Amino acid sequence: MAMTAAPSFHHADPSTPERSWNDHLHHEARVPLDLAGVQHLVVVAAHPDDETLMAGGLIATAHLAGIRISVVIATDGEGSHPGSPTHSPDDLVTLRRREVATALGVLAPAAVLHTLGLTDGDLAAGHDVLVRTLVDLIGMGGDSVLLVSTWRSDGHTDHEAAALAAASAAWRTDARFLEAPIWLWHWGTPGHPLPSGPALQLPTAVLGAKLAAMREHRSQTEPLSEHAGDEEILTPAMLSHFTRNTEVFFDGVPGETSPFEALHAGQADPWRVHSSFFEQRKRALTLATLTSPHYGRVVELGCSVGALAADLAARTSHLLAVDESASAVQRASAALAHLPHVEVVQMQVPEKLGILDADLVVISEIGYFLSPSRLRRLARAVRSSGCATVLACHWRHDIEGWPLDGQVVHRILREGLGAEPTVSVEDPDFVLELFTLDAMLT
Repeated sequence: MAMTAAPSFHHADPSTPERSWNDHLHHEARVPLDLAGVQHLVVVAAHPDDETLMAGGLIATAHLAGIRISVVIATDGEGSHPGSPTHSPDDLVTLRRREVATALGVLAPAAVLHTLGLTDGDLAAGHDVLVRTLVDLIGMGGDSVLLVSTWRSDGHTDHEAAALAAASAAWRTDARFLEAPIWLWHWGTPGHPLPSGPALQLPTAVLGAKLAAMREHRSQTEPLSEHAGDEEILTPAMLSHFTRNTEVFFDGVPGETSPFEALHAGQADPWRVHSSFFEQRKRALTLATLTSPHYGRVVELGCSVGALAADLAARTSHLLAVDESASAVQRASAALAHLPHVEVVQMQVPEKLGILDADLVVISEIGYFLSPSRLRRLARAVRSSGCATVLACHWRHDIEGWPLDGQVVHRILREGLGAEPTVSVEDPDFVLELFTLDAMLT
């Protein structure tokens, strides 16, 4: 049987009572979305069609402004018709990938589409893959990137998973982060507490492009067939929420808990610092690089389970060992409990670091687990604290899921500390540098 005609979308009628709350939310206390300074727009959609519904106007606007655009479709939406008698999940994958490519061609022909093929309905299981993809796309230029995802409180588990992955990527890269509601327009009620955020007004041409792109997602806006199980997913009533000349976004909250808490909680020695010859050799070289036999106060940032801290303890009167992971701190505290001059503290760096009272600060294997701006803040904090000596050691190879590597970390440290290293060791696998700052501070 022939499919029904493609739906015709029109502007929502603000006089319709059931739409009054949505219109109110679209327009009240919304500041205009300013794209000044944005050089790269990255849109993260849990399913094909999410990108058009939540940010089709933004994508088209960015295209007209000459902004580079990347659109990431996390799943293929193969679970949209679980009871279909005519289309298998593989059929839907083929169909929905074709539809999203066509829709994006309408919105922004130069945009680059990335389809990841993660599991529809269980996107949370693909969290690490999605984070790595986003971090790779954003790279080192996060301060000029606008990252947009579905809203984490939208009432759909995949929408939440996309938002949480985007929040992690924003935290790691310094990208500006916005979240866009989709299902909210269906279940929201007056008085429901909502976060703040900007709105984008869509000119007629941009709105027209969005409506045309919505029509390309036919597997969702029309029945697949006349059979039960093939009904349309997006009814005209649902689609009416996305035909306004405004798109609303909420200010996202970049961030994540310690990315290594689960690792430390599940393994007693996740980096094999006690059993790996590489780690033992690196530790020995680190200690040999120190130019003084004894330091009054030492701060080690990123102590993990305390292996390096145990060696540093023999060369200081007081050692403060810091890690973000509660499990790591627990293990390091137990390992170092017999040393009364060693203090182990759980702390987020650089946010909670405060003023350092130290003669030596050790920054070992943590620099690339900070965003570029957080690493710069750390370097400035150490520089302004009056610390005499800084020892830094980092792996030289790529770090999956993070924008920095060891070489870039040390370049940022040199810039932030305002000094070149007085001692430098370049192993094929790691870079080790000692900075002497006391002479510069007199």
